[in-house]
Amino acid sequence: MKDILRSFSFEAAGARTDVIVGSGALSAAGPSLALIAPGRWFLVSSKKIFQLHGQRIFAGCAEGVLSKDPLFVPDGEAAKTWDVLGRLIEQLVRRGLRRDGGVVCLGGGTVGDVGGMAAALALRGVPVVQAPTTLLAACDSALGGKTAVDLRAGKNLAGAFHAPRLVLADTSVLGTLPGRAFRSGLAEVVKTSFLDAAFHRAFARLEGPLAAREPAAVAEAVVRSLRVKASVVAEDPFEKTGRRAALNLGHTAAHALETASGHRLEHGEAVAWGLLAALRLSVARAGLGPEAADSLAARVLRLVRPPRPRPSELRAVPRLLAADKKSDRRGLNAVLLERPGSVRLERVRAGEVAAALAEALGRYN
Repeated sequence: MKDILRSFSFEAAGARTDVIVGSGALSAAGPSLALIAPGRWFLVSSKKIFQLHGQRIFAGCAEGVLSKDPLFVPDGEAAKTWDVLGRLIEQLVRRGLRRDGGVVCLGGGTVGDVGGMAAALALRGVPVVQAPTTLLAACDSALGGKTAVDLRAGKNLAGAFHAPRLVLADTSVLGTLPGRAFRSGLAEVVKTSFLDAAFHRAFARLEGPLAAREPAAVAEAVVRSLRVKASVVAEDPFEKTGRRAALNLGHTAAHALETASGHRLEHGEAVAWGLLAALRLSVARAGLGPEAADSLAARVLRLVRPPRPRPSELRAVPRLLAADKKSDRRGLNAVLLERPGSVRLERVRAGEVAAALAEALGRYN
């Protein structure tokens, strides 16, 4: 049976984003790019991703719309440096990027981050299209407009908001993901299911098929995740009101762990431990029932199966939490869960987050 593409649109801060999800979504790039901007578009990817999926995005493009000469960035977090970003902007401009053109990011979250930031800065901003090739990017980072590079002090400490005009979440490309990368992406799906009561209820039906990587279940999880995120981003596109902070559930501890591990832990694996720490904090500070917390924790552990952090990595967490971009003299804004579908922000000390992480490691082993 032929897969059906699902689509929706939303507006945030006066900018419209169109979203297309399903097998074959990349072929929709062709007719869409010229409608967004009539000039020349440029593809940013990594060599590995381009070899796997590059021709899919060219297949539906008319001659001259998308440059046949892609620009490559390194795989993983190595892409998210000032040097890579600077070279990328230089290449885009030298090859003829103009303000009536744009940038297409084909890859995972790191490609989307650095490519999106290049689009935000080049010529003071050109349109960007996100074409995610990992589950983590497809259900989360491709939508919302956060772009960034890393600094020595920590992850994502230099960035800009630059919303994509189009997100093409082609679920057929997710079949090429290694098991560990797929499970890592499920951490963001699970996080989103904690934030939305309807998604949480649907998860009992979806969990088994998701673990088995059934295409229909994966497509539904991506659509549900993106719709939840879109509703939050529409209300708080620049993280001014606090509504968008809900999307950071588990991410405070996660970013510290990810940096401490030198990215030995994949992003979703660090998020998984961050979620487990947030659940322990939520029991102590937000009234989440202990049995509910353990049930939600079991969901994380079954689907993501994250490796345990090393002792040396855990020792570095308090220092990195203090340097988190959300930290100030009053502490950290932590996202806590009252119950599935209801979160609240609480000021916590870095030591409390580190202690909750240690408690999670002892309780969920």
